[in-house]
Amino acid sequence: MTKIIRIATTSLATLEDFAPPYNLSHPDPKATFARGLALIDAAAATGAHLVCLPETFMAAGLPASRIPDLAEPLDGPSFQALAERARRHKIHVVAGMFVQIGTHVENHAILINAAGELVGSYSKKHPTEGEINGGITPGNRASVFQTDIGRIGLAICFDLNWADLWQDMADQGAEIVCWISAYEGGFPLQAYAWLHKLTVVSSVQSYQGKIIDRTGRILAETSRWGRVITWDIDLNKGWFHTDGQGEKIVAVQTRYGSRVRVETFGQEHMFSIESCDPVLKMADIVAEMHLVTYETYIARCTAAQSHGRAHPPVIASRNVNP
Repeated sequence: MTKIIRIATTSLATLEDFAPPYNLSHPDPKATFARGLALIDAAAATGAHLVCLPETFMAAGLPASRIPDLAEPLDGPSFQALAERARRHKIHVVAGMFVQIGTHVENHAILINAAGELVGSYSKKHPTEGEINGGITPGNRASVFQTDIGRIGLAICFDLNWADLWQDMADQGAEIVCWISAYEGGFPLQAYAWLHKLTVVSSVQSYQGKIIDRTGRILAETSRWGRVITWDIDLNKGWFHTDGQGEKIVAVQTRYGSRVRVETFGQEHMFSIESCDPVLKMADIVAEMHLVTYETYIARCTAAQSHGRAHPPVIASRNVNP
């Protein structure tokens, strides 16, 4: 049985004007906010269940000195406008904003559900020196939230440089991590996707937002002209190591035919199985074909290693006297 999530992500491309001579742009926050709402509309029109907007997207292209001017209460007018769009289109929204909390300001990623309700908010744990000098107070924890489309972790821009934050989100059971940013991030996003078995969705102020699967592959990315992309992710897809079961791949294909989609990864010695039949459950495939999931196999190997250290295998000597 599939659990298909249609994910959309965006890029604002606020670095330059859209008309010749394409000079460096200094966008107006109200115009940029309106652009973000329009991107939510476009994503919803594709049938997406989730859409991401970049870090502090209304402030894209503006200096840190403007931070105090753009900070709002968490439930302020910007949140209300985003929540209305989420509710109107029945779509989950992740977006960045400066949030005023008492006497200090934080850089937040907010998660709104399809009913327009705030599911949760993450305060950027690792801001830059420039942000702190501009008045940003760092957050202190990783955040993962349960939604009806899966467990979603939130991270922001410079967080990319702290591996423990990503480990923390994985330990909290994140299935999807939405990393919203001013810049693209590059290869580390693919590495985190692979290391922690995550779908990573990046949304950027610049050009190339990405959707990355748990193998670290870039499935789709935005560009200078294409500022909204979507991809369907099956969160129930099964993942397997080839050790002891590589020979079962053809048997699976023969047994289920077009009811499944099988993909193999030669260098990684892995394969995946995705049900294409709404009544065929991954658990049934695993049971019928006597498969061991990747997670179960790694856990078994870890347990065997611990036992082997505590009780080293005894190998009889094979020395033969001359």
